[in-house]
Amino acid sequence: AELTPALAGVPGPDVPQHIDLITTRYAGGPPIEQVNRFLTVHRVDMPPLDPQDLYNNVVANNQYFVDYARRLARQNRYDIIHMHDWLSGNAGITLKYEWRQPLVTTVHATERGRHQGHIPSATSHQIDGLEWQICHESWKTIVCSQFMAQELHHMFGSPYNKTVVIPNGIDARALERGSPHEHAALRREFAPNNERLLFYVGRIVHEKGLHVLLRAMPHILNEHPNTRLIVAGKNGAKMRPLATDLRIEPAVKFLDFISDRKRDHIYQIVDAAIFPSLYEPFGIVALEAMALGCNVLASDVGGLREVVHHMQNGLTFYPNDSESIAWAVRELFRDPQAARQRRERASAEVRHTYDWRVIAEDTTHLYADIIAERNRIPW
Repeated sequence: AELTPALAGVPGPDVPQHIDLITTRYAGGPPIEQVNRFLTVHRVDMPPLDPQDLYNNVVANNQYFVDYARRLARQNRYDIIHMHDWLSGNAGITLKYEWRQPLVTTVHATERGRHQGHIPSATSHQIDGLEWQICHESWKTIVCSQFMAQELHHMFGSPYNKTVVIPNGIDARALERGSPHEHAALRREFAPNNERLLFYVGRIVHEKGLHVLLRAMPHILNEHPNTRLIVAGKNGAKMRPLATDLRIEPAVKFLDFISDRKRDHIYQIVDAAIFPSLYEPFGIVALEAMALGCNVLASDVGGLREVVHHMQNGLTFYPNDSESIAWAVRELFRDPQAARQRRERASAEVRHTYDWRVIAEDTTHLYADIIAERNRIPW
């Protein structure tokens, strides 16, 4: 959603890049949307997915992508097929062999990684197998961190020279800054007695580590009783029983799902955003918080450790360690001047390193290298 508009129109080896993006129409939108001169989005109607047979439904529906792409290919010759993760894997592999053009895959995460190295079900086995096949069939795989490059190498045997690290990014200009009046109103809502505020935002799943953060709250409250934790995430209230067992429920506010706008405003009024992930290929949420001038505390794990550098642009703590989280919060509150310097450094870093225009240029250079390689060799 962010990369493709940035890529469209960027000068390639000979002419600007033209992109036809094929996706599903499950979320609505027009069947064909001309975003600009260089980018057309094609939304394909498909049968609904059955959660009880997700893998086979997804694979079967890939045929709709293939049929649509074949119709487009009657009018255009494509130099690159670029897909993301396993959901369009069968279509990408099929078109690679039909068109005899290179397949590039961005791997954002793996099924095995999401389950901390385990494959817990038959569906997970199927997804894991397709992920291996995608890595094998791709001319190059793009990953967002060195951590993910290592994961593909160890899990699927992907050679390091076949894997390219291009980070994800954010559009800092699109983030909602809000007004001082709005920020003051939010502070009154969440901190009527000038409490210190900590913020968790993310999916409410085991790998995101919210349970570890909740278990850190008794330690934090013991030293800083005037602290409150805001939790934003769909179905976050399912963690309320744990908060009750820990006797911290009065200090935790469960918001459920919130809009991007409200999330951005909260980043700007809290003392810190905390990301206690057990598994994290990258961590765009950390970049968003940094861009908005928020202190970031994050697990020293996966791609997060490549974004959040301890004592430089944030604070890190040991994964799955509640006492380590409490230490990071203590360190944050202990030295406000150092925290301000880390925030300023983080904000500048986001603007210079993680801008989508920079990432699009790196991706375009990769495309050019692949096309040149393809032109030099027989299929």
